[in-house]
Amino acid sequence: MKIGNKEWRESMKLRYDFNNMMDSYIEGEGISDKQLSSLKPLAKKAFEAVKAGRGQGMMGWYELPYNQNEVVDDIIKTAKNIRKNCKYFVVLGIGGSALGPIAVFQALNHLRYNDLPSKVRKGPKFFVEDNVDPERMAALMDVIELDKTIFNVITKSGSTSETMSQYLIIMNMLKSAYGDKAKDHIIATTSANKGNLIKIAEQEGLKTFFIPDGVGGRFSELCPVGLLSAAVLGNDIKAILKGAEYMDKLCSKGDYNNPALMGAVLQYVAMENGKNISVMMPYADSLRSIADWYCQLWAESLGKNVDLDGNAVNVGQTPVKALGVTTLSNGPSVYSCT
Repeated sequence: MKIGNKEWRESMKLRYDFNNMMDSYIEGEGISDKQLSSLKPLAKKAFEAVKAGRGQGMMGWYELPYNQNEVVDDIIKTAKNIRKNCKYFVVLGIGGSALGPIAVFQALNHLRYNDLPSKVRKGPKFFVEDNVDPERMAALMDVIELDKTIFNVITKSGSTSETMSQYLIIMNMLKSAYGDKAKDHIIATTSANKGNLIKIAEQEGLKTFFIPDGVGGRFSELCPVGLLSAAVLGNDIKAILKGAEYMDKLCSKGDYNNPALMGAVLQYVAMENGKNISVMMPYADSLRSIADWYCQLWAESLGKNVDLDGNAVNVGQTPVKALGVTTLSNGPSVYSCT
């Protein structure tokens, strides 16, 4: 099946079923067709505002499926060398620099990937160190071989204290062991023109990938932040970007046939109806880390102290992660949430 053709597009489609939010299914508690109809003008206005801001400011992530051909080729070449020459690949990052790579790793790779024999795995073992807990770092050193490891330090600002602390610890170890060759074990992913890490990378002669200016950390999975580790793990990053491009096209309409707009309207109405907790509950273990990533995306994007006019509003849903059926059997019901 050729990526991008009609057969591929049909196989990639998702079904967005929101029946259980509707009044016709949960009478007296759900959303009515009348409410949805009344919000069509507001939805259209929101869609047009997003469309107008596309690719600008902090909405630069919209263009990631279209503008990375050159860097994708570099990522694939770099990943090929890593897969050939090292046994361990370690991401040093926190927040979006960690949650996205973890979610994609768990979703697309074998659930016991690191435990597979190397001849089956056919790639380096993968670790994401998203904490500065010294016990955790010491434990990592017990299971990797420093001379056979590539570290990818990721921070857009170049000043994330947790990540830079990790970097300094690792670089000190590498310099003590390998001197000038320490740089061969670290790849930096950061801003091209600001922050401390780019200065350090240039001074140390590190291989460097850049995070586009208009791409915030939580939206960075489809740039080198997430694409490098995905490629190292053997995933087809061109296909991943092609899938994002296809979803972008499915979400290009300014009406309720747009699944993203429909979802936004449903969440808006849910909040208006007093349902202020949004639960992401995948049932597949391979998708459980999507819920962690979702919590960051949702809270940081939608939690607001003020509105666009500067008025204090202090609004935003509370995102909650869960895992079916584990959560349902171990804790209280979340059926009252949206």
